[in-house]
Amino acid sequence: MTSCTYLMPIRRTVFDTAAATQLRAYFDLVQPSVAQIVIVDGSPPDIFAQHQQIWAGTARHEPVDRSFGFLNDKVNGIHTGVRLAETAEIILADDDIRYTNREIEEIAAVLKRFDVVRPQNYLGPAAGSNHDPRGPGYTLPWWAKMEAARMLINRATLLAADYPGTCAFRREAMLRAGPYDGDVLFDNEEIIRHFARSGARICYANDLFVRKCPAGFQKWIEQRPRQAFEDFGLRAKTILFAAIIPCILFLGILAGSKAMFAFLFLIALLSTLLAAVGRAQGEARQFFPAHLCLFAPLWILERSLSTYWAFYWYLRKGGYPFGDRLLRKGIGFDWTEGGRIASQIVASSRSAE
Repeated sequence: MTSCTYLMPIRRTVFDTAAATQLRAYFDLVQPSVAQIVIVDGSPPDIFAQHQQIWAGTARHEPVDRSFGFLNDKVNGIHTGVRLAETAEIILADDDIRYTNREIEEIAAVLKRFDVVRPQNYLGPAAGSNHDPRGPGYTLPWWAKMEAARMLINRATLLAADYPGTCAFRREAMLRAGPYDGDVLFDNEEIIRHFARSGARICYANDLFVRKCPAGFQKWIEQRPRQAFEDFGLRAKTILFAAIIPCILFLGILAGSKAMFAFLFLIALLSTLLAAVGRAQGEARQFFPAHLCLFAPLWILERSLSTYWAFYWYLRKGGYPFGDRLLRKGIGFDWTEGGRIASQIVASSRSAE
């Protein structure tokens, strides 16, 4: 057993018996490896009560402390959990993250030497199926394969690799750093960059792979404009994706179909090569089958379309609806400076190897 608290913020607007039961089975699995499990639940009272019936006895199940008033209620749940944690070390994970006991032991061991550990996610089938990406039963829905290709592109193009839905940190480091910007959509990375700005010792454990369950199709569709909206603060990236469709149309109208298809082929080739570069780094090939690289062009097209979908929400609402609240920012005040410091940390660690 590690000396860690496993912290999971969660919120449901509809009770799902199967999903809650699967989480109970997961909590039972990891319980021997952690000192405590804390679930901070922002669901309505009736759903909270149904969760309590299923999760009782395996985890500490608490409501969100409403003294925290951030627009992103997940951040309120995280600060609530940090306050409730009884250990010096915390593993924070979204509700679609699935650690094995061995991975908990690994991340806890690294946390003995660092203030923060940021692993790498990979997509594996949902509970109840073979989640070994090297096994014969490894299957993902097509939209999840696109997401896996996105992870590989980020691994190739970002110095600190892809953005995970989990991290581990020392409680003292969080208390020392103070609250981070909780009025943004992209909170998973905002917290890491906040730690970087505060001077925390961060380990970018890009070869510590932790499984993330693929979203169902309906949830995946709902996430498309949200993820594009998160990037609005990254103007160059947003402009790049927004320019793809007009360029395709422009070439098709003015230069003919051959030029248009040549442009599409170039995008497909470059995106596939980028995904292949990401897969070639470190141990990624063990968790990302080679054929996932072929889905990179589809992700590029999807993000281009989703950028315009996000523009619609921005023009209609002035922000992005997130639950019952409107979030106007994708990234927060720690993003730029924290990202610069994070890049320096990664560069320094690589030069020391």
